[in-house]
Amino acid sequence: MTRRSLLMVPVIALGAGASVGGAGADPQQQAPRRVVVEMRQQGSRFVFRPAGIRIRPGDVVEFRNLSGVPHNVQFYPGRIPAGAREVLNRAMAQRIGDLASSMLTRADQTYSVSFAGAPEGTYDFFCGQHEALGMKGTMIVGRPGGPGSTLNDGEPAPARVPPSN
Repeated sequence: MTRRSLLMVPVIALGAGASVGGAGADPQQQAPRRVVVEMRQQGSRFVFRPAGIRIRPGDVVEFRNLSGVPHNVQFYPGRIPAGAREVLNRAMAQRIGDLASSMLTRADQTYSVSFAGAPEGTYDFFCGQHEALGMKGTMIVGRPGGPGSTLNDGEPAPARVPPSN
């Protein structure tokens, strides 16, 4: 072999290896998406829109206060998958309590939660200010499961949460 052909072998090998992870890559290894959940006041009602979402593990959920009325997002401790509490508390910057985001007091203010490393399952959440008024939601990370799949009192049941895009 000539010196030139010896130099070409690693380049060809690298090119072949790079195409292996392309189109047939594992969907769990896809780049994280940013999924927006709006916090709204509609007349006398306070709602999350959508109230039910499905995301992939690793996605980031951005809660956006559209109305300017104070809102936050909190996760029910007994209605998240096992092992999720620690992951969420680490992912929630400037918390005001266990599994509770800071207050969003201005219109268009956002709060993001990364689900990188979060266990798959059903996560039920609510607004601490407006829970009694029905401001609740259900998030499915990957596949449904855990206590949030069976305990439900107003947010969409996991079976009614639309598929992710």
